[in-house]
Amino acid sequence: MNMRMKALLLAGTASLCIAAPAFAQENETRDVDTVVITGSPLGGTAAESTPAVTTVSRKEIEESGAATLGDLLANQPGIAQSSFTGGASRPIIRGLDNFRVRIQENGIGSHDASALSEDHGVAIDPLAAERVEVVRGPAVLRYGSEAIGGVVNVINNRIPGAAPEDSFTGEGFAMYSTAYNGWQAGGLADFGGEGFAGHLDAFFRDAEDYETPQGTQDNTYVTQSGGSAGGSLLFPTGHIGASVSYFQSEYGIPAGEEDIFIDMNQTKVQIGGDFDDPFPGLSRVQFSGGFSDYTHDEVATDTGDIGSTFNNEEYEGRVELTHNPVGAFTGAVGVQGRARDLAASGEGGELVAPSETRSIGGFLFEEADLSDTATLQFAARVEHVEIEGTGFLPIGPMGMEFPASRDFTPVSGSAGLIFDLGNEIYLSGTAQVVQRAPDVLELFSKGPHEATETFEIGNPNLDIETARSIELTLERIDGPVRWEAAAYYTSFQDFIFKNYTGVECGEEFDTCGVEDELRQVAYGQQDATFSGFEGSIEWDAVELANGGVITLDAMTDYVRAELDSGGNVPRIPPFRIGGGATYEDDHLTVGGRVTFVSDQDDLGAFETETDGYTDVSARIAYRLDLPNAETEFEVGLAASNLLDEDMRNHTSFKKDDVLLPGRNVRLFVRATF
Repeated sequence: MNMRMKALLLAGTASLCIAAPAFAQENETRDVDTVVITGSPLGGTAAESTPAVTTVSRKEIEESGAATLGDLLANQPGIAQSSFTGGASRPIIRGLDNFRVRIQENGIGSHDASALSEDHGVAIDPLAAERVEVVRGPAVLRYGSEAIGGVVNVINNRIPGAAPEDSFTGEGFAMYSTAYNGWQAGGLADFGGEGFAGHLDAFFRDAEDYETPQGTQDNTYVTQSGGSAGGSLLFPTGHIGASVSYFQSEYGIPAGEEDIFIDMNQTKVQIGGDFDDPFPGLSRVQFSGGFSDYTHDEVATDTGDIGSTFNNEEYEGRVELTHNPVGAFTGAVGVQGRARDLAASGEGGELVAPSETRSIGGFLFEEADLSDTATLQFAARVEHVEIEGTGFLPIGPMGMEFPASRDFTPVSGSAGLIFDLGNEIYLSGTAQVVQRAPDVLELFSKGPHEATETFEIGNPNLDIETARSIELTLERIDGPVRWEAAAYYTSFQDFIFKNYTGVECGEEFDTCGVEDELRQVAYGQQDATFSGFEGSIEWDAVELANGGVITLDAMTDYVRAELDSGGNVPRIPPFRIGGGATYEDDHLTVGGRVTFVSDQDDLGAFETETDGYTDVSARIAYRLDLPNAETEFEVGLAASNLLDEDMRNHTSFKKDDVLLPGRNVRLFVRATF
């Protein structure tokens, strides 16, 4: 790794950390509010960002039983999951995934290999999160051009910004799932006092091969564990902190020629902090940085032989300065840098040779109140990306490899208007042009990938991808009836996608068209159009004398994705619609819902049709306040796929061979103190 590049990436962050005590003023306390931090650098609520932010709370995370971020978010409007296996499932936002959806932890990327392939898990466990936010629109340009589809930000307290009021708070959680015959448990603690705050968390998960209506789905087991320790020095106007975390996951890869499993490990060090009023003209400075050492082995179950190893070392640093009002505008400017060394060996080395990616970007976000009821937001980002690796061209019987170096300068801009229509109703419109540089695998892949049963061929001549989007959102965020509706249209120029060629291959390029072990996939570019809509509604229909409320809810989403030259973009989620009812009072929650997923027959090249299904779910939970007023205990049951239907996910590479779990009942307990 080039030490000069490492130094450049984190120099800004380090210098702020060293100088931070000088920012302290004589204020004795600092107010730290819980706000939507991803949607805007100015804080505020989801309604003050355009478009709205999707937020999943800590309670929802625990009760979901989700082992992956894809599984956690899959029931949110506009979001599906790749569901490759129980230990690997990334979110798909409006039909976009992998290199178009940025997954990050407290603003710093996940630094794993999950975007390279659907069988690679995300090295962030949902149980570590306080909440998860999904954001689209102008604010995503603060984080990178790979966020064309959106940003999934896992927010936790691993670098605490304040000490708890009572010096210590904690939480414990456990769950048993019948379909997986699996347990998971976790706990966290926050502590501290004057001048210091600390945090600890840990989790564990052990699930066997899950049950389907057709029997056990072989090789879908998951075993995971991890945790972190972090702390911060607190000052009257801010904090500086650091954390160390570890993530381990072992999970099976189903329906291959032979059983294999992935053994994944990541160690991550992060630093971060913020200060109010650091210099004249600035209201806030935020800084963060991280280093991650990630590796995973793809191991043959029978022999223990390691077929492939992927190693990823990554550095990232960012500094964001929020300025005081200049005329009508308040906003932030910042810089973000990243250095990544990706290497693979064994069969993985045949898929992608060692590569280096370096990027540096500057961004701007501004907001202005045009009137008492209208707000303008706009953002811009300029990046420079350099990628070095080994290119491959399918020329001749053996193909041709050569050293390759590409550099790109994506330029992106976005603007949105928010109108307060009164009665907690907001209308927002967004227009954006976002450019993305091709990633390493899109450029330089060149061989077999056993887990996905594909032979992948990159294209070292790919150009920058450009997305031009418009979106209209209407929402009501408060009151007895709360709802949101959104419609969008995106025109891609030079859309990069994996295209099944119809050719089958063995382990080497010269076997393509001769052997039939692997499906050949070639990266290419075509113009494409994505359009769709999504909506949700909640209605507090009945308020009872005991304070209980009966709430009715419904949701729907749809995305259509077509190549301009004809045909469909592959692996697009089908239409969904669903609804339910919930009763809730101070102690009891009872609810159920039905979700209908339609057939998917808008197929990409060489895809097969996927039948729809109906998912019926229910839950009941009881909360008990213990004698200690600060302690709450909750126990409950949650069930999914109560009809025990055969369910297949059209967006999964394994959907023809692998069913989703059958009827599953989860028993959960949680305590906060």
